Amino acid sequence: MNLTVRSPLAIVPFKNPISGTLCLPGSKSITNRALIIAALCDGPVTLNGALFSRDTLIMIEALQKLGFEILADKDNSTINIKGLAGIIPNKTASLHVGNAGTAARFITAFLALQKDGEYTLDGDPQMRDRPMKGLIDALNELGSATFTFLEKPYHFPFHMKTHGVQKNQASVDASASSQILSALLLTLPASKQSIQLDCPHVRTAYVQVTEQIKSNFGILKSAMTGGDSFKISDNSYQTSEGSHFLIEPDLSAASYFFALTLLHGGSLSIKNIPAQPIQGDAAFAELLKSHALEISPQANGWDIQRPLNSSIEKAVADFNFNLFSDTFLTYAAISPLLNSETNITGIKHTRFQETDRVSAMATELKKLGQTVHESEDSLKILSDKNALIEKAKAARAKGKLLEIETYEDHRFAMSFGVLGTYDLFGDGQAWLSIKDSECCGKTFPDFFQTLETFRHDS
Repeated sequence: MNLTVRSPLAIVPFKNPISGTLCLPGSKSITNRALIIAALCDGPVTLNGALFSRDTLIMIEALQKLGFEILADKDNSTINIKGLAGIIPNKTASLHVGNAGTAARFITAFLALQKDGEYTLDGDPQMRDRPMKGLIDALNELGSATFTFLEKPYHFPFHMKTHGVQKNQASVDASASSQILSALLLTLPASKQSIQLDCPHVRTAYVQVTEQIKSNFGILKSAMTGGDSFKISDNSYQTSEGSHFLIEPDLSAASYFFALTLLHGGSLSIKNIPAQPIQGDAAFAELLKSHALEISPQANGWDIQRPLNSSIEKAVADFNFNLFSDTFLTYAAISPLLNSETNITGIKHTRFQETDRVSAMATELKKLGQTVHESEDSLKILSDKNALIEKAKAARAKGKLLEIETYEDHRFAMSFGVLGTYDLFGDGQAWLSIKDSECCGKTFPDFFQTLETFRHDS
């Protein structure tokens, strides 16, 4: 096997304020949800503004292996898919989901709709450690699948025999990931049965995204009834011929450019964000208002700015990231420049994502000279900018840069990439590097190229 080992990417600091216009890629979460729904519709669907990244390409490839006709046009960010009203053409397949949590959970639930199907599923080593038990137990309770685990119980890889939905009630443990519940809420309308799911302790932000997308395809009654119960009506997805669905820009990706504008000052126009986006990560922008970021929604996007005469520093910051946890890494990474003390809570579930994000973030910040106290659900960061400078000086004295480990997790690469744009020594010279920067391909393949378009150093 020919393995290419790439050098860490040195981040050259920005020397001037931000200005310009940003066109973000589509949301991964929305793209993969819309792909599943489109496959369940009763005719062709066109997805506009779709994201083309590793995770969405994995979903497209899985659906194609299952026999669906898909025409993907990366240049125009469109995906055309012919829905078959709940029918899966191929009753056997071997699928690989990489480390894509949405593909892993959504495809598993999707396959369980098929009667008399046999499928083998596997993923990357990281995916083999990610939680699936809550979904598998629910599918067993619905009588829709029988699982044979090829290595570790309740984890990839496994073989599944599928039976279609046989029962109309199940308990769902989605405490490890709301994707477990979303997988069921996405797929079960195609069973054309009334089904009740009892699911306590689920974070509802992404569940709300799921329900909002469903409403565009004929499911007008939300399954969210309040409390711990979710009721799926006996209707199915519908679409008119040539139906189009517009995917929102990725607001998790937007968080890096909110942070970039905050650090450097200036202004940025971000296109196509609706005034009231359905993604919970929009709350991150509201959080940064406490650091002097200003946001002005426009008809065709958001204008953001941070006046150059404003201060971004605070003594103490306390924020619960439970409902927009993908962005906690963005904030934690730049916290050495923001607050004397930063308390981040509501992040226990992120220990079971691409990596243990809580522990890994603590590790990387400590490498930068910061004091970090870690609990199961939180990080307390005591910032020390002078210690960061000393660490960077020591690395330079050895002819090196501080290196950030990314753990094959795209959000570490992008979050610390933004930190590295800060001109720590005022000389415009790199002091921070990112290992395996290519892992951004999971959701934002052109992230570092896009970052460079906002450099105005001349």
